[in-house]
Amino acid sequence: MKQGEEQEEGNHRSTLAKSATELIESLIYTSDSIRLFPARWRSIKNRLEQLNSTLSLLSEENNLELTDLLQDILSTCRETQLLAGQCHDDTYNRGNLFLRSDLNVIISKIDCHISHLERIYASGVITQTKSSALVVSKPGPGATRDEIRFFLRDLFERLKIGDSEMRIQSMCMLNEALHENEMMCMLNEALHENEMYVKIISHEEEGIDLLVNLIEFGDCGVIEQALETISTIVRYESHRNTLVIHGIISPLVKIMESGKLSSKERAASVLNKLTENCNNAWSVSAQGGINVLLKNCSDTDASRELVRLSCEILKNLNPIEEIRNFMLESNAIEILSKLVTKSNGHDETMQIRVIELLTTLSSGEEYVVELLVCVLDPSLTRYTNKTREVAAKSIEHLCFSSKSLVKKLIRSGFINHIVYHLRNCEVSMQQTMLKAACYLCRVSQEAKVLFGQLGFMSDLIRIIESKACEHEIAAEALSGMISLERNKKKFTQGDSNVARILKLLVCEEEKVKKYLLLVLVELSDSSSGRRKIGACEYVKNLESLAQNDNPEAKKILKRISGNKFMGILNGIWS
Repeated sequence: MKQGEEQEEGNHRSTLAKSATELIESLIYTSDSIRLFPARWRSIKNRLEQLNSTLSLLSEENNLELTDLLQDILSTCRETQLLAGQCHDDTYNRGNLFLRSDLNVIISKIDCHISHLERIYASGVITQTKSSALVVSKPGPGATRDEIRFFLRDLFERLKIGDSEMRIQSMCMLNEALHENEMMCMLNEALHENEMYVKIISHEEEGIDLLVNLIEFGDCGVIEQALETISTIVRYESHRNTLVIHGIISPLVKIMESGKLSSKERAASVLNKLTENCNNAWSVSAQGGINVLLKNCSDTDASRELVRLSCEILKNLNPIEEIRNFMLESNAIEILSKLVTKSNGHDETMQIRVIELLTTLSSGEEYVVELLVCVLDPSLTRYTNKTREVAAKSIEHLCFSSKSLVKKLIRSGFINHIVYHLRNCEVSMQQTMLKAACYLCRVSQEAKVLFGQLGFMSDLIRIIESKACEHEIAAEALSGMISLERNKKKFTQGDSNVARILKLLVCEEEKVKKYLLLVLVELSDSSSGRRKIGACEYVKNLESLAQNDNPEAKKILKRISGNKFMGILNGIWS
């Protein structure tokens, strides 16, 4: 064909495409207002939207077969327009059976046109898809459901038949629309509006299937963009099950096994959300996900974020006994223990997730307990206070229900770490350490001895005086420690210990007052303790309690009333 003829043919094809597009868009608009057989007209509208999207990708191509097809499409659209006008004006006079048949014929013709267009592209006759082909504009704020749906359908058609460049372009446009709309909804505090996009993607025919196929079979650029879209969808809990039903877990596991690092992290983030529902655990396990997750935890090249997410997923799966046993058989505890020892202070979030998972898997193995105690060692700067706080809570969870583990814990340096952190760390860490100290004083004489040797009783008085939120626990711990004879003697020998306790009796908290009186009861059991109490100016606080019929206060005063220096108190008992 000569150049002039080619140009004339191209102009003719452009005219046909423009006419077809204008007529299709007019029919899409008109179909909404037709009341006869509305379901069939909705079906025609859906097909016209799909036809329009596909047509926009190919209308500029130099192909004779396309010219013939455009003429057929234009002919079908004119038939549809005629039928739409008759239905709208109620002038169709052949009866409902014929009308239904005519509508079915229209649907069948449009389906054939769509298939023909897709076959032309798939055949390779068209060698290059125009990335600059007409793209439907992104719906603006306040767009209707139909406008959003039309936009998404156009993108889906491009994803189905476009080359890699067009697919990436279409996915970028989709993600851009999702993010822009999400930001707008957040500003307006109307997040439910952003869910309209997600709902349409989830409910649209082939919507989720298309994204899953892109993740499973697409190239790297397409996979990255598809994962970003899935990451948006998975934030809405009501749509997670749809993703699972359409088979998203298998490609996610494959990406975590062999994808590029950024894709692994995004896939792990999605899988973490999906496994919050433990019903999906078996799907992960069936795809070999447990081994992949443990491999990520042991991989020295894995990022901190990937390790953190892998641990969170494993923790989600842990409640299922069979999966938990499989993790243990796969040396999960050993892998996680190595992670704890090799991490540093920059890995705080990762450290915490590893320790939490290790705690749920462990049955109190001795080397795990030793590792957790080691995390509390203040000389090891690779652990943050937050990590140490989590480790202390893990020790409590694993050890405090076992007498044998408590004994090992006491002999491992744990008590020294408690005292250090109570004296030097922030409040949340102090609270955790104080609870541990109180428990140990309640169950172990050996712990009381060690705490006494470290001067811990003075620390407890300081905490009670500060009226910190845990001062009740401090008072209980002190009453437990003072019951040991050597601690009682050491406490009495302190210059101001007894006076500080008596001074604190004016506190309003009854439980704190009860524990302080128990301390004084123990002290009044010795002559040196009675002398200290009787000689203190704050004994008047004790007298006030006795006058109010407090039994412990009366008992203490009765014990010291025989002292020759306290004869003036005998009148209280007359």
